Amino acid sequence: MNLKKLLPLIFITFSTLAIAQETTKLKIYGFVSNDFFYNSRQNVEMVDGVIQLFPKPIELNTAGVDKNAVAQAEMISVDTRLGIDLTGAPILGAKSSGKIEADFAGFGTSYYVFRIRQAFMKLNWEKTELLVGQTWHPLFGSVVPTTFSANAGGPFQPFNRSPQVRIKETLSKTLSLTAAALYEMQYASQGPAGTSNTYMKNAIAPDLFVGLENKTKHWTLGVGADLKTIKPEPLNDATISSLSASAYAQYVNGKLQLKGKTTYGGNLSDQLMIGGYGVSKYASDSATVLSYTNLKSMNTWVNIVYGTKLQVGLLLGAANNLGSSDNFDLRKGKKLTAYGYSFYDASQQVLDRLYRIAPQVSYNLSNFKFGLEYDYTTASYGAMQRDGSAKNTYSVSNNRVLASVMYIF
Repeated sequence: MNLKKLLPLIFITFSTLAIAQETTKLKIYGFVSNDFFYNSRQNVEMVDGVIQLFPKPIELNTAGVDKNAVAQAEMISVDTRLGIDLTGAPILGAKSSGKIEADFAGFGTSYYVFRIRQAFMKLNWEKTELLVGQTWHPLFGSVVPTTFSANAGGPFQPFNRSPQVRIKETLSKTLSLTAAALYEMQYASQGPAGTSNTYMKNAIAPDLFVGLENKTKHWTLGVGADLKTIKPEPLNDATISSLSASAYAQYVNGKLQLKGKTTYGGNLSDQLMIGGYGVSKYASDSATVLSYTNLKSMNTWVNIVYGTKLQVGLLLGAANNLGSSDNFDLRKGKKLTAYGYSFYDASQQVLDRLYRIAPQVSYNLSNFKFGLEYDYTTASYGAMQRDGSAKNTYSVSNNRVLASVMYIF
């Protein structure tokens, strides 16, 4: 469906809802976003570079030239967003609300298409909140870097929206407990068939999360743990479970914001983070997988922001490949088999370490925002060993300049 046909349909839908649902209040919000960016090197990225993760390794073509040492520039508006907040009549003694949110960053036959971001309903009792639908993964959390880049600090920060059932229980004036069961959809694990949510569907079990958060006037402190299980090959009984954990802190006082987060885990590819998993044991035929092993990572970011109308900020990030839980099996073609954003099968390279420094400045009005962001990201790669570590490492860097202008409504 093209945009000319889509916008009238959206208008008619909103109008019908407003007339038919007298007990439901609708609030339309969003922004028109235009981004221009320059990269000095090819990168691992999403949505045509709108979400930039890290520079690709050296990959030589037949002429011995690094095919990733190529600069690029683009202007793009697909991050433009449209949303509806809904407030309805009480249900089962709880306040009812909901959200529908979309942008233009989906892929289709017309290149970019309208796609769902969030769609959930929420019930709030005095101390209990129940959310059902698609929204941010709990690992994304309530403490997130302030960036102009749409990656929101990724790959140092978890980045994932998933269908879920989530319960938040208020334990005291400041302390709350969150538990959730989720399934993958747009942000999914990698495997033999590429990036796909079928690996979790085949495993049946949902992704499980539990976390604690303490929030006062100036401080937000939290911890969380996540366990997911996937089945990479549908006709094979072998599954792999991956445990992740995060801890975060935020201090806000007037114009000053200080915040940071550390995330540890295995197979974080569904969060657009480094790491993954691979085959730790083949059967004697070197075709049937008997077991998998996690490729683990530690990821940390720190963000300092000051100002309101004129705002300056700095993001620092670091990520480390911690290797695998068990050794990888070399029998299949005498190559390691692994899946994840940081592993390259053809060259058998794996990302070892990742660093970022990204200063920014922005000018903010009630319905207008303009910002500049410089992102310097360095990645070190090496030959992957059986324990998942990198040997004979080297570094590549990307200089990224992002200019963004936004009209907010």
